[in-house]
Amino acid sequence: MPPSPFRRACFFQPRGCFCFRSGAQHSVCSPLCRFVKAAFFAVLPIAIWLVLFSCAQFIPSSWRPAIAVDVLPALDELLFDNSLGLLSFSAILVAGGWLVSGSNFATLLVFMPLVLRGLRDLAAVPSTTGDVLAFLPYGVLHYISPAIFVLYLWWRAGVQTAVVFAQAFGAQNVLGVVTQVLFPTAAPWYNDLYGFAPATYSMPGNPGGLARVDKLFGTHMYSNAFNNSPLVFGAMPSLHSGFAFLIMLFAMHFTRRLGMALSLYVCWQWWATMYLRHHYMSDLMVGAAYATVTYVFSRRYLARASASPAGFGGWQLQAKTSNGGYKMLDSVVTMGDKNDFSGRETSGMWNDAILKSRRAGDNNSILVALPIPGGPLGGGANAVQMPAPLEGVLIDNGL
Repeated sequence: MPPSPFRRACFFQPRGCFCFRSGAQHSVCSPLCRFVKAAFFAVLPIAIWLVLFSCAQFIPSSWRPAIAVDVLPALDELLFDNSLGLLSFSAILVAGGWLVSGSNFATLLVFMPLVLRGLRDLAAVPSTTGDVLAFLPYGVLHYISPAIFVLYLWWRAGVQTAVVFAQAFGAQNVLGVVTQVLFPTAAPWYNDLYGFAPATYSMPGNPGGLARVDKLFGTHMYSNAFNNSPLVFGAMPSLHSGFAFLIMLFAMHFTRRLGMALSLYVCWQWWATMYLRHHYMSDLMVGAAYATVTYVFSRRYLARASASPAGFGGWQLQAKTSNGGYKMLDSVVTMGDKNDFSGRETSGMWNDAILKSRRAGDNNSILVALPIPGGPLGGGANAVQMPAPLEGVLIDNGL
């Protein structure tokens, strides 16, 4: 007789609850327990970040390093306003992008410094329309976009992928707050008010351009929030840039079209931060770099999540082994849009599957079945035979 759902609860078999070998956790944990575990591991890094951010104000000033008020303006001048620095920085970006992505797409990064300079020029003249356009990404979308994207990943890619993003998001922010505490830097609003005079930790925060937004809407919400900020001198890295850039990278991992669309949101966020006098170009780039490093370390876990039964759109890739059984392939390349099965977008996925099968010692062929009609990804149900040394099958898991 199978055990009752109550007997399958984790407090009766606690060791099995945290045993992550294939199928082990599903044989012990109830669905409710699996949901609670996923939520716990997703929220834990975010909770650590929020605690660190809130408690930063309690660190004694005598323990803190001196506040840098001139480093970021000097970096902007060196990297963006100097021809040699601009060329060198662009070359470094392209080289780093190629190492991360391994594709010619990285050459587009050569334009990133020029884009930032253009956005800075557009942000130079304040206006009522500009105040509203900057308020939307900086004061609204910045706070709700991570939660919306987690729900989107949960719906489209499954709970495991959503958990990976939430953990990466929290880890990035923890690193960002630690950097802001160890290397405090002044935002542009400080230089507007005090020039390059030495700053002290007793100084209150300032809403910058958001003060005009408060005046426009007849509120004091942002003025009160920034005046009482627990971390006033935390311009670098820009977590506004980090939030948006990390979301864009994760979106591009699954669908290039959505990723390219979100790159416009990244530019919008960058413009808003400079328009409201909260960030320099250099700390926007550092925030993007933190997001990139976090994403690179998360890719191996994304590959596992994509190959799991709750993978992207309910897809699961299994390979037939020499003894007749099936084993899960290590990873599936998901860069590109799975809705578009035209050559270049998916060739990397097939090549990766073939490579993994060779490493596993499989010796037949790969059989690929497209999603069933009406499934999460749409498409037809015809199978396509691909010559390769493995026999596998992509099956829909009913998500």
